[in-house]
Amino acid sequence: MGFPLTGKRIGEWVVDENALARGREEALSRFDEWSRRNPVAAGMPVEALRHALDPPSAELVPAALDGTGLEIGDGLVRRPGAALPPRVLSALAWLDEHFREHPFRAPEADDLAELRLGSRELAAAVRAGRLIRLADGVFLGPDATARAAERLAALRPPFTVSEARRALDTTRRVAVPLLELLDQRRMTVQGPDSRRRLR
Repeated sequence: MGFPLTGKRIGEWVVDENALARGREEALSRFDEWSRRNPVAAGMPVEALRHALDPPSAELVPAALDGTGLEIGDGLVRRPGAALPPRVLSALAWLDEHFREHPFRAPEADDLAELRLGSRELAAAVRAGRLIRLADGVFLGPDATARAAERLAALRPPFTVSEARRALDTTRRVAVPLLELLDQRRMTVQGPDSRRRLR
């Protein structure tokens, strides 16, 4: 239209530097507010931040985050290396002790409820590499597959689910999905008679 272009060019847009600085402050404020309400989420959805900032184009959202210390990944805005909240870390420390003595005894639903580990907290712990999920409500420590392979190496191959369950000192609720995970990770191979052997 004949006006001089003063500002930062972002895609097809030219953005005033002062407006961009205000956008960064607003993005940080909205992100912090959202994080306080969702302390164990993997991050704030980019679409939620775009809606909160209401820029004229979605391509301006990354520019609003530039220099804030926030990053975008998998459709989420988050801080690099974001840690789990202290109460979740405390519950996981208790589980670490439990798994040291009984690595293949998954905590029951009542135990998880007492530790205040709901589905969001457990999902966050899995993302952080502090737990592995075998099935709905069945969680073990992150080293469970390696420790299981060590125990199963003492069995005479091929071994049954029942023999594996006894060797691991666990229940069928844990043994079956754990063996399936070992199959998926190619640590064990299942024969036609459902018996397994280590690879």
